[in-house]
Amino acid sequence: MILSYQLLLFLLLPVFMGISLKQYFNNKERLYLWQRFGLKLPETDKPVCFHCASVGEINAAMPLIRLYHEKHPQQALLVTTNTVTAARICRQRMDFVSHCFLPLDYRLCNRLFLKKIRPQKLIILETEIWPNLFQQCHQHNVPVSIINARLSKKTLNTNSWIRNIYKKTLPYVGNIYCRSAADASAYKTIGADSKQLQVIGNIKFSLTVAHTADNKNLINRAYVLAASTREGEEKRILEIWNQTQHKDLLLVIAPRHPQRKQEIINDITAHCKALAVRSLKQGITGQTDVYLADTIGELTALLQHAEFVIMGGSFVTKGGHNILEPAVFSKAIIYGPSMENFADENALFLENNAAIQVTDNAQAVDQINRLIADITIRQQLGSNAKALIVRNSDMAERYLQKICD
Repeated sequence: MILSYQLLLFLLLPVFMGISLKQYFNNKERLYLWQRFGLKLPETDKPVCFHCASVGEINAAMPLIRLYHEKHPQQALLVTTNTVTAARICRQRMDFVSHCFLPLDYRLCNRLFLKKIRPQKLIILETEIWPNLFQQCHQHNVPVSIINARLSKKTLNTNSWIRNIYKKTLPYVGNIYCRSAADASAYKTIGADSKQLQVIGNIKFSLTVAHTADNKNLINRAYVLAASTREGEEKRILEIWNQTQHKDLLLVIAPRHPQRKQEIINDITAHCKALAVRSLKQGITGQTDVYLADTIGELTALLQHAEFVIMGGSFVTKGGHNILEPAVFSKAIIYGPSMENFADENALFLENNAAIQVTDNAQAVDQINRLIADITIRQQLGSNAKALIVRNSDMAERYLQKICD
């Protein structure tokens, strides 16, 4: 593997140690520190391993993992994640799998992982490309596949040094199953061979499998949900919200990273009359105008019972978040201009009158007022969104067939 990559990892070791220690202390995750360095891994019997880096990937993979377990109940399954939030969601919703944090991409850490776990195959969700891990999987005869494969514009436009690393790493991958022809073409530009590439579709359409159960309404008032908000976005959305004719509607903010609670409180307190915080067990009264739902594992319930959804990650330059999740519940969805990471979904929803995209605050105010005032518009948008989900709801079955071949 490229010598400069190994040297960079060596130089960054103190940084990775610091990040791991911070995660350990901030999240009280005792195993995080150990497992990121290939230690204290779970006991499991030659599992099929799914790597889901963060929350988006774990939510996308759940229907497939559940289906795999249903079809092969005796097969041990292991889910690895990079983040603590994703780990907690995995434990809460999939008690039939083992979990550990994926070791950092050092050769020794990878060797410890492969020797202890002995995976039958490694299935990577979406975009994670780890040179040392993939090379060592190849040496240990562990097949590697990338599913729902996609690449961001940032990855495609990266410098030649990183592109060279990708080019030398991708030959260790057996199959790359892509969301779209555009994604397949993108992988080809960074070094994938045509023989590795197949276009399957977006696995996130299979969220219907994961969200069929009725979820308890956590909010005792009619509300609009700002979902998966990012740094600096809560303040902007609240500034927009305060210009709308929202009457008695409550604004519920569910941040992408709940550990940002204090930062969010500091940002928005001056912009609302009465803020309540879920993790502090503060109740919602008739005077509450903003509710911060800073908890893990409750987004599905919040999506299901919202009047409509303002999708975060799109009013700041974060590339957007998954609009398929609210579509499962026939919700009208409105979002901002930054949807680069979900360009295909964005185009599909706009073409089918299944969502609203706005370019600035003034447009956002006008469109939110329309949604508040007219339930017919909300219902039509939600119905169109759900129709797209139903049309593509067999994605988990399509991917299962490929990874079981």
